[in-house]
Amino acid sequence: MKILHPTDFSESAERAQQEAIRLARSIGAELILLHVAVETPLYGEGLLNMPEVKEVYAAARKWATATLEERAVKIRGDGLATRWLLRAGVPHDEIVKTATEEGADYVVIGTHGRGGLERVFLGSVADRVVRTAPCPVVTVRQPEA
Repeated sequence: MKILHPTDFSESAERAQQEAIRLARSIGAELILLHVAVETPLYGEGLLNMPEVKEVYAAARKWATATLEERAVKIRGDGLATRWLLRAGVPHDEIVKTATEEGADYVVIGTHGRGGLERVFLGSVADRVVRTAPCPVVTVRQPEA
């Protein structure tokens, strides 16, 4: 069995990670940590500053790689089979694609719990994953402040 846990390294993703670990332990599943790097053009990007933009993206990938490995090592140290993946693209598309390719049995994802206009304009990665994932999706909501 496999559990895919997408993370954006936010507080809600941290809570979802704890739930993913709990679920993986209870069913004897492998945990797959996933981060999707969003590498959209930056404001003011042009031919003259492309090297700087590439440096920003490279630094972000390096940080994400180190953070994912650090988390995976800690979780493995607690006796749970864990690995990680780093993808680039549109988060909900990459999450669903990865769940399909990996044959995930569950996706455990955090949600920021946005509502109203914020949800209309920003959308929800978790909502899109719930609607299109090839497997059950467990959403873990961030508690209100």
